Amino acid sequence: MADDYALAYKKITELTTATGVPASGDYNVRWDASTGGPVKIDATSLTDTVGTTATADELNMAADSSANTELVTTTNVLTAAESGATLVFNTATAFVTTLPALAKGVRYKFYAGATEVTGGNHTIACTNNDNTIHGQCTVAGALVAAADEGVINLVADKFLQGDWIEVFCDGVGWYVSGQVVTSGGCTFTT
Repeated sequence: MADDYALAYKKITELTTATGVPASGDYNVRWDASTGGPVKIDATSLTDTVGTTATADELNMAADSSANTELVTTTNVLTAAESGATLVFNTATAFVTTLPALAKGVRYKFYAGATEVTGGNHTIACTNNDNTIHGQCTVAGALVAAADEGVINLVADKFLQGDWIEVFCDGVGWYVSGQVVTSGGCTFTT
């Protein structure tokens, strides 16, 4: 019984700081407002410790931008699991990137790499040819609007290194934004 309240009698100088990975059986404490006191939580439970339900892979992907960056040189069908990725188009040969089915919170960012497209347009297309792209891209200082579009066209010889497009899904549609330096470098079609 005395061990149940041992924490209440510890001085701050008696507590230790753990720097390694918690072992099974180690515990953390948190303040529980409903009971007005500390409660013990298993340190190996990420949900209990920090209140998240993300997997370790999801946290790593969100925290490590190098793991999120991919050089793309050929046709690509994206999955929702790749959400958060930065995709660098790095080939002169045009190809199609297909977005996954609509899913709330999914997002991607696309850049023109050092090898710019010259043999046709790179395109980013909705899955199932649905026209759910909305938003705008700033192209050579002017806004180019997208409303009920199905394809983003990154135009050959005009979508230049460093130009970018970002898409975000709210579960109902895709929202696009971006910056392209050269006039006509990005267009939208159904």
